[in-house]
Amino acid sequence: MSTLISVILTSYNKPQLISQAIESVIKQSYSNWELFIMDDHSNQETVRVIQKYLDDPRISYFNSHIQDSERHKTTRYATLINKAIPMTSGQYITYLTDDNFFLPERFATMIDVFKKNSKIEIVYSQQLVRMTNQFGEIENETLRKTYGVLNNAVGLVDHCSIMHTRKIANDIFRKYGTYWDDHPTYWFNGDAAFWRRLTEFQPFYPIQQPLDIAIKDPQSFQRLYHHLPKDLPNGVLVKSPKSEIYLMDNDQRRKISHKVFERLKYEHDLIVTIPDPILFKYKEGIPIDIHVFENLAMMPTQRLVKSDHSPNIYFLQNHQKHLIPNERAFRDYKFKQKNIVIVDDQLLSYVPEGKEMKELYKDPSILPDGILFKCESFFLSSNHFLHPIDKEVAMKLNLPISDPVIVDDRFIKRFPRGVPYKWEIRV
Repeated sequence: MSTLISVILTSYNKPQLISQAIESVIKQSYSNWELFIMDDHSNQETVRVIQKYLDDPRISYFNSHIQDSERHKTTRYATLINKAIPMTSGQYITYLTDDNFFLPERFATMIDVFKKNSKIEIVYSQQLVRMTNQFGEIENETLRKTYGVLNNAVGLVDHCSIMHTRKIANDIFRKYGTYWDDHPTYWFNGDAAFWRRLTEFQPFYPIQQPLDIAIKDPQSFQRLYHHLPKDLPNGVLVKSPKSEIYLMDNDQRRKISHKVFERLKYEHDLIVTIPDPILFKYKEGIPIDIHVFENLAMMPTQRLVKSDHSPNIYFLQNHQKHLIPNERAFRDYKFKQKNIVIVDDQLLSYVPEGKEMKELYKDPSILPDGILFKCESFFLSSNHFLHPIDKEVAMKLNLPISDPVIVDDRFIKRFPRGVPYKWEIRV
């Protein structure tokens, strides 16, 4: 009998793609395989698609039932793989994701390499990468190449392009107590940590033809996660692919009702779509609904407000109202008339009054939060600190990099530096 291959497919909320992944295993010319679908508590639409395939005795299904609030604590696909490997029986182990599919000769081609050289324990192939739009249309296709025999595969090989022996997986477990490192710092590139473990024992041997196709749509984790800072600034509007809209406020996520979103003069173009684990790591705060107009203490920060009975415009920040004294100050901070929220005059009078937001040339002692400044590089204001922020991060957060508040070095030096907002990946 031919050698058994164990396939571990990790899945989360990709109902439009998961069928293609599963069927790419079923359609392999090499038929002695077992498939473990490790689903990370997907929506019912995804689960219904998966269930159509469970009559095949070669296919097993596992649902993690993970709570959203727990997702950020580990690199979930690595956690699922660690759960799956002890359940598998194959002499060889390979991996698949719900936004990837195998070409029909993949298993046969890889098994042939192992048979021809019994010393090889890891093989990897080329990969076709397809960038698609929200309609599933291919916008670009590139070839991820092989680079010969690799003693360091970090950043060069996708985990859907490899196959390895059970023996080497067992060697790793004996040394580390786990197979994959699922520490949350590896969310973006969990395979990199595993590659280091693998190459402690054996190198990667190349197969110089593409044997799988990766689909990178606008909702793929890598595209959503790319250039996100470790911590999200207050005032940023966020949502996950399937969630409601939230405002980051006091390091919490506050759900915004659709009606109030418009009334508070928020803009849909500024919403940042982020992965579920990043969204749900933040505690959910008091919702932003109609009640914020009945009690301004519940009003979100970083809002321009005025009443119908006074020309005064205020900036709400840290539970205080800060007068913007004149048109010059209003223009200096790039405020916009269209963003002014009308509130009840009496309720506004109850809000404690803070310092004025003075014009820039008057050397203000306080700054409005959420303003993007530029002096050679970019800075984001928060709690009267200036946080250095990478240009790519500012773009990711939909901050106005083409129209920042321009200041000089003397101004920048007047305020303390905050923790930088930057994009980091652990390799």
